[in-house]
Amino acid sequence: MSLFPFMRSVEEQDIAAPKIYKEYEFNFETGQLTGKILEGKEALKMWIYKTLLTKRYKHIIYSWDYGQDLEEIIGQGYEKGLIRSEVERRIKDCLLVHPHIKECKNFDIKLQQDQLHVDFTVNTTYGEVNINVPNI
Repeated sequence: MSLFPFMRSVEEQDIAAPKIYKEYEFNFETGQLTGKILEGKEALKMWIYKTLLTKRYKHIIYSWDYGQDLEEIIGQGYEKGLIRSEVERRIKDCLLVHPHIKECKNFDIKLQQDQLHVDFTVNTTYGEVNINVPNI
């Protein structure tokens, strides 16, 4: 028994199974929640899309770790190679804060005027997820 009864020792702690990640489903066409709760891989996929479509630092409801900050490099006249490497780095930066996301890889980045189209794979604790973001 511990000297402090409210603190449990390592031996006394329950080794709990990791909780399944859950997220509310969002309809991007209507801009509203559907009322459905997603779990596991589908919940992470929803979180990824919501994160990539949210501008970082714009909404005070979110922490500064949430969202993407790609706006300042798109359409600024930078060389395409620089833009591609910076887009990949910034996407990894905004997604790898999630504890269930292990890696982002296989980026296919297309620039068309001021539009950015990104396809990539996310390795999660639930398996791989293919992400396609048509207009950032």
